[in-house]
Formats: sequence, C-alpha cells, structure tokens
Amino acid sequence: MDVKKVIINRCAAVEPVMREYSKIGDEKIQKMILHPLDAGGKRIRPCLTLLAAEAVGGDPESILPAAASVELLHTFTLVHDDIMDHDEERRGKPTVHSIWGDEMGIMIGDTLYSSSFKALIDMRNKGVEDSRVLKAVEALVEANTELQEGQIMDMLFEKDDQVTEDQYMTMIGKKTGALIEAAVKIGCIVGGGSEEQLEAFRIYGSNCGVAFQIKDDVLDLTADAKKLGKPVGSDIRSGKKTLIIVHALAKACEEDRDMIKAVLGNDSASDEDVKAAIDKLGETGSIEYADERVAELISEGKRALGILPDCEAKDSLIEIADFLIDRNM
Repeated sequence: MDVKKVIINRCAAVEPVMREYSKIGDEKIQKMILHPLDAGGKRIRPCLTLLAAEAVGGDPESILPAAASVELLHTFTLVHDDIMDHDEERRGKPTVHSIWGDEMGIMIGDTLYSSSFKALIDMRNKGVEDSRVLKAVEALVEANTELQEGQIMDMLFEKDDQVTEDQYMTMIGKKTGALIEAAVKIGCIVGGGSEEQLEAFRIYGSNCGVAFQIKDDVLDLTADAKKLGKPVGSDIRSGKKTLIIVHALAKACEEDRDMIKAVLGNDSASDEDVKAAIDKLGETGSIEYADERVAELISEGKRALGILPDCEAKDSLIEIADFLIDRNM
C-alpha cells in the first residue's frame, strides 16, 4: 500500500472544504486567513478522520467538514505557536506574524479557531444526527483544552530540571496526542461508530500522537538538516525537555549530565557543543530508548484496531501508524 498516496488523495478532498470555511472578509483579509493554509503540511489529521469514518461504515464524502475542522484547529495552534516561539518561517514560508505582526497573527489564529467549530457544527446539514454532532464538538473542545494545557506544561518544563518521564508522557499526550486522538474519535462518531469502536480509536489516536512527537524528537537529533527543515539539535538549543533529554538526565553519570545541561537551552552553544551533546545522548542509550518507546506505542495502537471489521480503511490506518515511525523527516 502506498501510504503517501492514501494521504494525498484524501487531503485533496479536504483542502477545498478547509478553504471554503475560511472564506471571511474582503480580498485582503482572505489572503491573510488563507496564508497559513497555503503553507501546506502533512494533513495527516484530516486523513485519519476520514479513514476512521470509513472504517466504521460511514460515508467519507459526507464527513469532509468534520475532517476539515480538525485541520483548521491544528492550523490555529501553529499560527499561535509561531508567535510564541518567534519563528519567522514555517515550511519554508514566512509565518503569519512575521508578515502582519503579532496582534494580527493572534486574530488570524482566532479566526481559524472559530472556523474549525463552524465546520464541525455544519455536520448537522450532512445528515449526522444532532446528538453525534454534539459529541463530536465535545471531543474537539476537550482536545483543544488538553492541547493548551500541554503547551503550558511544555513551556514550564523548559525551566524545570526535575521533569520525570511520567510528566513528559502526560505533557506530550496532551500537547500532541490529544488532537490526533480527537481526529479519529470524531471520524468514528460522525461515521456512526459504536462506543467500543470509539474506545479503540481513543487508544490508537493517543498512542500514535505520542509516538509521532517522540519520533520528531529523535529526528531533531538524527535527521539530515535539509530534510528536517531546521538545524539539527534545535530542541537542545531551545531547552526542550524531550523524552531523550529526560531519560539521559536520569541515567547519565554526573559528568555527562553536567555536560548536557551546559548545552541545554544555551543559545550561544557552538555547533560542536551541540554535536557533542547529541553524541552523549546516543552513548547513554537515550535515543535508542526513545525509539523503543515509539515502537511499543505504535504496536499497542495498532492492536486496538483489532475490533474493527477488515476493510481497506482499517489497513490504511495500520499502515499510517507504521509510516509515522518509519519516516525520516
């Protein structure tokens, strides 16, 4: 199965729907709202929503607004993240705030946020009963609340030297896992799935989301800079407490721990210092440990889908789970 083709085909159907729900204001305002959408992206979340609906017997064509809603909310978070992180580029294009300023960036992000809920509520006009629409909205609200909590935790962790693995896993489950979990849960809900199927998607989505982020943390240290789209080791420079860092600080000897801490969050650290820190993380076995945790999470997530009827959509969901950890960028 060509996983990339599966994603591309479904994203092609979602893209115009996302743009339709983002049509706000005159031409100038419209250009601003569409800018973060024009930057593109993997669009994995809306693809997962469509596949989850298909897997429980739903009509993917009728639930396109639900898939669009998840990606619109995700895009809202990226616009605000870029402001908080002072990032000037995303996916090779200028960020919203770098063009129009922080204040306008906040407003554009908020507009996308509102559009995401409008799209999901419009499922009432697609033949989905009100009770299921309400349940889907509740899932999206809960995911957004957890996502914001996870972001706050992540920022607080940068100044905390005592972060544990359990704390990290809780944070990443909220910051990254919650929205991927919501993507498949919403697909299951509007597609007419059962409570048992919904629980299976909860496990699958949460595990894939956490694994996806840990894999990103690994790639930040091991990928080619050009493919990564940013300098290798940028998480170290910014002081991010990733699973790799947390594990290394807990397992390394005092000398190695001090060496890693000296580079962590140090903007003035040289490229050689960062490379030495990455080498040390490898020597402690922390990068390998992160890869093992990713494999465990994905395996558990795929097992949860065992209750679904055999179908192409189920096979695609399993393949996408593997794709999330086999990618090199």
